[in-house]
Amino acid sequence: MNFLKTLLIFSLAFIIFSCSKEDGSDSKSSFKTSNFAASINPDDLVGEWKLATMQADTLVDLNKDGIGDQNLLNESSCFNDMKVIFKQDRTFSTTNARLDFNGGAGNSEFVCVKNRIDFGTWDIDGTDLILNIDIDGTIYTDRKPLNYTTSTFGFDVSKAESNIYVTDPGDSSASKIRILALEYTRV
Repeated sequence: MNFLKTLLIFSLAFIIFSCSKEDGSDSKSSFKTSNFAASINPDDLVGEWKLATMQADTLVDLNKDGIGDQNLLNESSCFNDMKVIFKQDRTFSTTNARLDFNGGAGNSEFVCVKNRIDFGTWDIDGTDLILNIDIDGTIYTDRKPLNYTTSTFGFDVSKAESNIYVTDPGDSSASKIRILALEYTRV
């Protein structure tokens, strides 16, 4: 799979790009990855969840204002409509978005591609979310350990996973991201 599909798969995001960092002295020290619960009851995920945080392990300046932020939602409105709806019958739908690295004049700007709807089936095994998502007629299966509370769930997407989904030209402000921590909140 490629990162575009992982983000789509995880959107439950799901987010779609490998991202990078602006030079910042202590950005790594404030990055926090997920903590995982002992077990999750599948019924607890049923409902609508909206993307609340897309935290990178480094500063990123997607809006090119000269100020980097680790939360990509503060750098682009592209991801504002991302959500997932888990249904009782173990089906789900996601509204996804991604940044295309090769947009704009000279194919050197980020362009937002959003409001793609994908469908699939889901289940929980312990603390792992198992997704079977249909993207353009192909079923992709993925397993993600979740950090879950009654009002939030989150998971991490690594650089290696993102490289499968997105072709980053290597010189974007998002190129140095190694981990994205996504968090969704119950609507």
